[in-house]
Amino acid sequence: MKAVHFATGRHDGNYNMAFDRLLMEHLRENRWDFILRTYGWDPACVSIGKLQNTHHEINADKLFADGYGLVRRPTGGRAVWHETELTYSIVAASDHAAVSGSISEALKKTAAPMVRAMNALGIQVAVSPTEKHRAGGPRSSGNPCFTSHGKWEVGTPDGRKLVGSAQARSRGVYLEQGSILFENDQLKILDYLPVDTSPGLKIILRRHLTEGIACLREFDPCIEINDMENALHESFSLIAGNHLEYLPYEELEGERLSELECECRSDI
Repeated sequence: MKAVHFATGRHDGNYNMAFDRLLMEHLRENRWDFILRTYGWDPACVSIGKLQNTHHEINADKLFADGYGLVRRPTGGRAVWHETELTYSIVAASDHAAVSGSISEALKKTAAPMVRAMNALGIQVAVSPTEKHRAGGPRSSGNPCFTSHGKWEVGTPDGRKLVGSAQARSRGVYLEQGSILFENDQLKILDYLPVDTSPGLKIILRRHLTEGIACLREFDPCIEINDMENALHESFSLIAGNHLEYLPYEELEGERLSELECECRSDI
């Protein structure tokens, strides 16, 4: 069985989530046993968690009118603004050594290569086994992902969040999706919260999305997407069982991907 890496470039939200769902199907059919995918977003997009109510989290009409995207993730978690970042996905069998065990154990396992990749680029980071919610609990509506710090998520030694991630397990397949911030665009989501969001809550969220977030270019203004992409490739190869083989993602484009894109488009 092979461990592979797809670097799919920048696409819209429906394509991005459909591609991850397609990778889950391929893995379930035993085509590969560990997949790393890295990608970006064009246009900028808000993704919401699998179980979230769209209307409680985002003003979709305004978002679309301004030319941005909206998509539902197959993973949990809360709303995220995707723009100046490198997004990654890990797809593996749930019992693969790299992600096996409880959710907490799996998160700890996938955090380790993330930390190693950051350190290889000269960026010192830290992880914590506890959750930290800056603005309400995990089920609070209108409360974006980057106002909280989940278990084993990667941040800075002073406690700011640098990587946001969410996970799912479905029919024997583990999926983790995460955002590695190069710049802090998360404040933009405040312009697209539901119209009944109180001004007081917006003030609180603005403070947390300013003070509680770190980004890579804060530490290295010259760092580029491919620097992080290459570091992840090398680091995740160490836990995948085999060195990750780069494969052209275009070979997976076709009728099934288009079907999944349509499903994503209708699932908001």
